[in-house]
Amino acid sequence: MKIKVAYIVFFIIHLSFAQTDSLENKLKTTPNDTTKIKLLNNLARGNFNKNIKKSFEYLSEAISLSHEINDNIGLSDSYKNLGTAHYYLSQFDSTKFYWNKSLKLIPADLTAKKADAYNNMGIIYLRIGHLDSSLYAHNQSLTLRKTLPDSTNVARSYNNIAALYRSKGDYNTALEYYFKALPIYKAHGLNKETSDLLNGVGLLYQNIESYDKALKFLLDSYELRKTIGNPRLIASSTNNIGTLYYKIEAYDKAEEYYLKYLDYAEKLKDSRGMAGCYLNLSNIYKHREETSKSIEYLEKANTLFKKIKDLRSSTLASINLGSLYLKLNQYSDAKKHYLEARDKAIQIESKPMEVNALNGLSDSYAGTNDFQQALIYYRVRDSLKEVLFNTDLNEKVAHYQELYEAEKKAKEIQILEANTLKKEKEIALYKAYRNWAIVFSILLLITILLIINRNKIKKQSLKNETEKFKLQVELNKKELKLKEAELSSIAMKSLQKNKILNAIEDEVNALKADKQQTKDSIFNALENLVKKGLVMDNQWEVFQKHFKNVHPGFFDFLNKKFPELTSNDLKACAYIRMNLSSKEVASLTNVNPKSVIMHRYRLKKKLQLNKEDDLKNFLYDI
Repeated sequence: MKIKVAYIVFFIIHLSFAQTDSLENKLKTTPNDTTKIKLLNNLARGNFNKNIKKSFEYLSEAISLSHEINDNIGLSDSYKNLGTAHYYLSQFDSTKFYWNKSLKLIPADLTAKKADAYNNMGIIYLRIGHLDSSLYAHNQSLTLRKTLPDSTNVARSYNNIAALYRSKGDYNTALEYYFKALPIYKAHGLNKETSDLLNGVGLLYQNIESYDKALKFLLDSYELRKTIGNPRLIASSTNNIGTLYYKIEAYDKAEEYYLKYLDYAEKLKDSRGMAGCYLNLSNIYKHREETSKSIEYLEKANTLFKKIKDLRSSTLASINLGSLYLKLNQYSDAKKHYLEARDKAIQIESKPMEVNALNGLSDSYAGTNDFQQALIYYRVRDSLKEVLFNTDLNEKVAHYQELYEAEKKAKEIQILEANTLKKEKEIALYKAYRNWAIVFSILLLITILLIINRNKIKKQSLKNETEKFKLQVELNKKELKLKEAELSSIAMKSLQKNKILNAIEDEVNALKADKQQTKDSIFNALENLVKKGLVMDNQWEVFQKHFKNVHPGFFDFLNKKFPELTSNDLKACAYIRMNLSSKEVASLTNVNPKSVIMHRYRLKKKLQLNKEDDLKNFLYDI
């Protein structure tokens, strides 16, 4: 059997080379016309996966010949293939350049060809992160495809546009386009496209925390993909469903689907997929307090991440392993994994991960009563956090300053354009008055010009004052945003710091109560460090005070209308109102991001919101 398979592969490869040789022989006898340009393009495409350098040579010849015989269609095809060759090399700016040149050469009457070219532009703009340009290109493609009899391409454009709106966070518009494409796909029996669309809708509903709808669409996609029989598509669906069940804390169902996904990933030899699945299963067992099982799967994940040289994921796995061993009071294993995590965090230049590793090392040494080493790692971690905080704050300030400068420039351009338009109108008006002066009299002309000039001075003065006021208002708004960002960052940092210091103080008091302990100097150093940090005023009250200055009446409204809200609930509402992501809130409050998501889910119920209501919009309206 193996011999037969090898023979077939050899035959296909031999046939491919034979076809290429045949085309090259034909090229030698073909005159310099449009047929030769097509032949050169075919040879270029055939070498994309075999010899990309050869593809560039063929396309260079095709472009030269197209210019020579004025064949714009051939030139357009050659530029398109040249852009594709650059795409194979991940040179996306060059891809965009040549695909755009190809698009401009396509005549307006070749509607299908032009629509496909716009579709390609949409793809490359999305690839380089230009969402608005991608949306424009896909809309142009859609407009052209609507004039053609093939409605399946119209549906594909709808689907592309829906995915873009989903990326931009405009979920209502995304759903509108998804449901425009769905009946067309179903009518033409396009099961693969239908399953992809259903999967996309399911992920969209998951993003807006409408979990019942999300599950329905993901399961529909999964069942359809099973009928198609494509293992990669089925694997993707099982993973998505498992992740949804994990989000809503249905851990038994999440485990069931993750194990199905793992089976597919192993058969497909997808190491990255297997590693991610091991990590997900480890998290499930961690929630179930099955610590030894969680460690087993986390070790498997870490081994695979190392194998595929994914240092970032491997660092995260090492940190998680350290925390699990620390929980079991197995301090030696905890130290080993935290040290490994710190080394990898330094390699990938991830200061947040290095901070987590240092924090774990400090706790591990404290667990073995080596308080001197614990204090050393704690001080290193604290200094690194200070650097990290200052860097983050500087980046935010720079970001807001950049926004301010951009808006300022935009205002200046608008003023210049307005002045130019005004001058054009003044010139036209002046010509009209000049013609009237010829008919009536020079005296009348002088009188009119004097009146116009006086009004012009008054209007210009008023306009200058108005524009000056507008610019000042915009500047004040930006300054307020900068102060808000700085103020909130400082308050939240202090809040997190006190939480850690309080925990250390409790530990010190417990140790001091033990009469057998004699290392008083270490205790005193730790106690002084804690008290020094706790000298700061009550951070939550300070945070509330500054928050109320920026958002007056926010807490009063919530306390009055929803008296059952806890202090943690009010904090969560404030963080959401500040537009912090779940990951940022998790980092500040030292909890798992999944817990933050579930807290938001429960918070919606406490605020008496329906599933379709948006929590962030509700808090923004206060």
